[in-house]
Amino acid sequence: MHVPKLLILASLSLSLRLAAEDIVVFARGDSRSLGAAAQETPRDPASAAFLAAARNDFAGRAPYDAVFPLINPPAWGRVVSPDTTGSLQIRRSFAHGFVFHLDMEHLQPSHAYVLCINGRPQHPGNELLPESVPGHEAEKYYDFCTVETDARGGYHAGFALLLRPGPYNVHFYVKDTTDHKIILYGLEYFDFEAK
Repeated sequence: MHVPKLLILASLSLSLRLAAEDIVVFARGDSRSLGAAAQETPRDPASAAFLAAARNDFAGRAPYDAVFPLINPPAWGRVVSPDTTGSLQIRRSFAHGFVFHLDMEHLQPSHAYVLCINGRPQHPGNELLPESVPGHEAEKYYDFCTVETDARGGYHAGFALLLRPGPYNVHFYVKDTTDHKIILYGLEYFDFEAK
């Protein structure tokens, strides 16, 4: 490929990433886009402080310090397409919760998916997650947000997720809203701390 074409593609990729929205999630079913028109500040002081911290963090555009691939799941999940892929970039310097950027490609177009962090009983943070895995009650998870892919089956956004304080060592999953099967799977556990 010629250098001018590479520069055009790099520029397009950067503009797509810059155009991605940033979302603050206070709780399941309670989130807001930072790119939307001015919205009322949350009444809860902890949520208001978290929103302010997230705005400052996203405005500063500090680099993400770790990238984790998202892959098609093992047999207990469901494959949307052999080309389905994703990545999770996390920023551990954000001390108020979990900040990450999510990129997904080759999913069903204009379709809803659930974002989830999943613990393990012997891992930090498992006891801080709100829901138990059916049949494995000691293992906890958090389906924290539902997102919709674009017309090409892609999704790109930054997130700040408010969590109970403590250290975490978790997996990241993406589930289909129709059958709750995992369709993207983070193979590695990753660490961060919410204060």
